[in-house]
Amino acid sequence: MKPNYLLLSFFVLCAVCVNGQTQNEVLTLRTVKQDVYPAGLDNYYFGVIYYNGTDVYAINRYKICSVDSIDDLKINPSYTSFATLEHNKKGQKHVGVYRLKDGGRELMTIKRKDVSTSAIAYSRDAKQLAVGFADKSISVYKPMKKELITTYSSQLVPTKMRYSDNNYFLAAADQHQIEIWNIERANVRKTFTYSSAINDFVFTQGSTHLQVLTADGILHIYDTKDFTETYTVDDLGNAVACWPNKDGKYVSVVNSDKRISVINILDPTERQFIYDVNGGVSTLRMVYSDIDNQPYLIFPDVNNIVFRQVAGLKPFYNKMMTTMLNERLNQWMKQMPAETLEAYHDRVNETTREIAVRKIERDIATRMATGLLGSSEITVGNYNTSTGSLALHFNSMPDIYLNVPVDELNSFEGAGNLEFRNVKYGLNPDDKFELIYAEVFNPTNGKTYVFDNLDRQSLSRMQDDSNFVPLEIIQRSNMEETALVNIKENVISLAQQNQVISDKTHISVKTEAVPAVNADGEKIVNYNVGFTYEVDEEFSARDDFKPGHYHTDESKAAMLMLQIMKQAFQKDFAKYMVEGKRVKIIVKGTADASLINRALSYDGKYGEFEGEPVYKNKELSNISLDRKGGIADNDQLAFARALGVQNWIEHEISDFSKMGRDYEYHIEVSEEEGSKYRRISVQYTFIDAQF
Repeated sequence: MKPNYLLLSFFVLCAVCVNGQTQNEVLTLRTVKQDVYPAGLDNYYFGVIYYNGTDVYAINRYKICSVDSIDDLKINPSYTSFATLEHNKKGQKHVGVYRLKDGGRELMTIKRKDVSTSAIAYSRDAKQLAVGFADKSISVYKPMKKELITTYSSQLVPTKMRYSDNNYFLAAADQHQIEIWNIERANVRKTFTYSSAINDFVFTQGSTHLQVLTADGILHIYDTKDFTETYTVDDLGNAVACWPNKDGKYVSVVNSDKRISVINILDPTERQFIYDVNGGVSTLRMVYSDIDNQPYLIFPDVNNIVFRQVAGLKPFYNKMMTTMLNERLNQWMKQMPAETLEAYHDRVNETTREIAVRKIERDIATRMATGLLGSSEITVGNYNTSTGSLALHFNSMPDIYLNVPVDELNSFEGAGNLEFRNVKYGLNPDDKFELIYAEVFNPTNGKTYVFDNLDRQSLSRMQDDSNFVPLEIIQRSNMEETALVNIKENVISLAQQNQVISDKTHISVKTEAVPAVNADGEKIVNYNVGFTYEVDEEFSARDDFKPGHYHTDESKAAMLMLQIMKQAFQKDFAKYMVEGKRVKIIVKGTADASLINRALSYDGKYGEFEGEPVYKNKELSNISLDRKGGIADNDQLAFARALGVQNWIEHEISDFSKMGRDYEYHIEVSEEEGSKYRRISVQYTFIDAQF
């Protein structure tokens, strides 16, 4: 849930105009005046808090609280609180944790006698707060509680720390050295040492890369699978701070207190610059607008918080290609209805999959590149007399070569009249398109010349195979999905015969093998098993939750779905419940927009929660629920429904107790009223599944 009260307070994402400007103009041009210089800041989307001396401020100049002198500040990613690294008059450092609301009320202090704290970092799922100490140790706590999870013994005094998005790694650095901790194994995966000082470092979204910025003006980029340096970007000025865009293709770097550069990592010659004549730029963040999905830089200058739109960033086509390719390939590899097993194996094998990959890649790239040829400037290039090849040059793509006899060259006086038919494109590893097939018609002589590079090495072959699942595992997953469907049909049929439920409840099940890499850089396969249901609206009151109800057993549809789940994990899917293995369980509860005029009673059956991290509409937020306050809004009602499912799983499927379980709560609240919006669903992800 994004911080609406802050956004409204400084007019960054409001739906009205400010001084006649549209919302996008406000986002593009807005400079928000502050009373003091923002010495350091952190953000939650467009919501910013910053510090100066002993004071913490919101962007509307509201002073949240005053504490000891502040050296650093981090917002809890679930937006409940913030942590400060402080020092007193004697120079001793400690960590304070404060509420964002309630006047910045202090929640806890973390300190040790005679040992100063040195760095702080929140995990991206808001479940851990890491605190570095001057004795070369790192202690990890549960946020909102002074409860110690673990302590690492480091070889350095960390002055800066960051978690990776996937919670595989905690990076800790001093001036010249950085340690990458494998969180699961509690050991150092990799150490880097630099001759120049480390000014900043950050993991890209999705945790695929680590970017380390050093004072000699160089950005070092490492692949987190093996921590080899894959890219280097130089000529970055003072290299003060850096921040990647959301797909990791671009990075923004503070070059000086008056200039920021935005650079294409795959092609560092593509750079744009943002200037601030006021000076004082010391850090930056990049966020994306919900309205137009455009990127905006947030940075401080002298007495201002500045928001600047960044235009012209191209999508990371290779990443888009990989996602779409896997989706279409997985669908192609499913056994079709009425398709015999023999026919299926004839259609789907290693040879036919490679052919399918090439075709799907071409189809996707050709759709992505629509219009590229029409906007390109085309000229006739050199002619190779030994091969009989004539080059056609494009200002937006690599050249292509046509086999043209010498006596036909005069008909190619210019390229402006050439017609390109049946064009197909491919993608290069540098994320640029190229023509791989075209029938080029020359109206001057009425002849067609074919450029055919369809046998080029496919992009998937150029990449490592960690993006793909072995064919035999996909086939096994398909067979298991069929078995799961049979379990579902049998349970539903029996329930309908016994008139437990109507035929208006529709339960869906799905399995999916997903490629992944673990924190040791090893290729693994995760296995998703999902359960969802829908009920025709006119039967929802009979088969599903009634308004304001949240106990799982009050929904016949929910209970039927859970019974199918239980049978599956007692039979065919029991083999995935391996002792010591991990499973991530995403439980989603939903609610409609019906008003809750008076708080509903909550019996505390599923526990009491304060500031619990939840994902609302796929964004990390927080929620509280207790007996005293009851259920006062639909967010809490959806949360209670999700909690009921977790409670049922823990009590009814006992074999999960031998696994490491990570529950993740998701809630959705519809903007419309109606029983069809009161639902629950569950997805299990078995990490490194044993097939």
